[in-house]
Amino acid sequence: MKFKLILILCLFSFFAFPFHSVAQPKDPGKVYKVAILPFIIHSQENLDYLREGINDILTSRITVEGRIIAIERTVVERILYEMRPMRLDEAVAKQVGTRAGADYVVLGSITKIGNYISLDARLISITEDKPPLGVFTQHKGIDDVMLKIGDFAQDIGYRILGRRATTARPSDPRSSHIIRPEREIGRVGPEGLGFKKSQTFGFEIKGLDIGDVDGDKKNEVVVMDNHNLYIFKYDGDKLSLFRKIEIGYQHNFLTLDVADVNRNGYAEIIVTSVVEDNLQSFIIEYEQGEFRTITRKAGWFFRVLEHPKDGPVLMGQQMGSDGLFTGSIYKFVWKKNSFEKGPKMGLPKDTKIFGLTVADVRNEGKLNTVLLDRRDKISILSPDGKPVWTSRESYGGTANSYDTLKKKPEGFRPQDAPSWRVFIPGRILSRDLDGDGVNEIIINKNYSSLTMFEKAKTYESGEIYNLVWDQDGLMTSWKTKEITGYLSDFQVKDADNDGNEDLVVAVVESHASGSMGGKGTSAILFFKLF
Repeated sequence: MKFKLILILCLFSFFAFPFHSVAQPKDPGKVYKVAILPFIIHSQENLDYLREGINDILTSRITVEGRIIAIERTVVERILYEMRPMRLDEAVAKQVGTRAGADYVVLGSITKIGNYISLDARLISITEDKPPLGVFTQHKGIDDVMLKIGDFAQDIGYRILGRRATTARPSDPRSSHIIRPEREIGRVGPEGLGFKKSQTFGFEIKGLDIGDVDGDKKNEVVVMDNHNLYIFKYDGDKLSLFRKIEIGYQHNFLTLDVADVNRNGYAEIIVTSVVEDNLQSFIIEYEQGEFRTITRKAGWFFRVLEHPKDGPVLMGQQMGSDGLFTGSIYKFVWKKNSFEKGPKMGLPKDTKIFGLTVADVRNEGKLNTVLLDRRDKISILSPDGKPVWTSRESYGGTANSYDTLKKKPEGFRPQDAPSWRVFIPGRILSRDLDGDGVNEIIINKNYSSLTMFEKAKTYESGEIYNLVWDQDGLMTSWKTKEITGYLSDFQVKDADNDGNEDLVVAVVESHASGSMGGKGTSAILFFKLF
């Protein structure tokens, strides 16, 4: 875990400081193309994250607008897939570079033995008769190795152009494709590595959100387990229980939202819940010193959308006769003393209410629908519902689910058919956290070593990612350190009422034996973003 944190810090430092030009380029009319091959890893550990970090550093550092471009990774990977070489040596690297139309190709390997890491990398010219440019180094720990990667990238620019490359920094943030994080996520201090951690709770947190539920102009932290709500006051150091609300053991809570959607100064607590194969969602509001149910037994999946123009919007979608999501997503509006179904939200057809947000992701002045598809890939849709981009990596990952007998699996007689398990995608948030006018996507990524069971999902660790749009898709701006446990929910709001938004993450640390919803243990992590 220490290696990954150092890698993140190294990435931040590399991207934050541009190169400085010391001479004029020798051939100002030519644009050079560089193919970066996946680095070979020799280690008993899974160091895929290190390969990705090296690729990101090299791509960012060698790119010079109008002079040097890095060929897209997908192009290189496709060529390697088609060639299927037995080994990746200089001869094969030149073949890959030639097929990709590159002038140069970068080839390298990382070897980790114990605490020592060695780097061996070469820049090979394809179109010119030049000797390879190489680098070899060995260090105890990853930081010096990553610094050497940065130096190597600088030398690549010098070798190609005859000068130190000046990384492109477009003045318009909407056109920038180089990410320059200017802050770390959390800090190293007495409270722990990069975050503050709450006390351990003797239950598994299924949902978390933050808002001013009692109208005192200060936010509370609200969490839920299977059928109880817990409202905490947080002063920046500790969580103090303000109120526990017991709803009933027959409930299976699915999602929690806290937002003032009726604009009366009190944030409502909005819960999607299933009871005996039927939706019985509800909304609670603070009135005259008590928490009262203002909407009960609602046959709707509820979710609050932070709409970039309209603010928090309460959405609803119905359950079909097969126990699954069905129909359009509607906006719910406050009329006198209750929430009632309003107009359709205008989202693309077949959109599900969970794992969804709406934002001007590509900074074009148009709202995109951003959602998790059935493979947990991030999908971005245009305003008319057409696919714009889909991630190669999977994100999200959830153990939150309900079982229904209304949908019958194929191959069984109706009376013998087992229940159908429906998993609930987690949050996707959109924020401009650094105030640069560029919208960011915040999403979790849970990691599991068990993928063969459709009805049992367990996760050992996870991370929260901050993604921004470059010229071709979403790329990582920052991410948290890898957190041990299952990340069940998260939110970005001002939890300690200091005027700055915090990243707040619910972590299930242990599960009850035989049940995801039993009496396991969990905690809440608070990351300072500024």
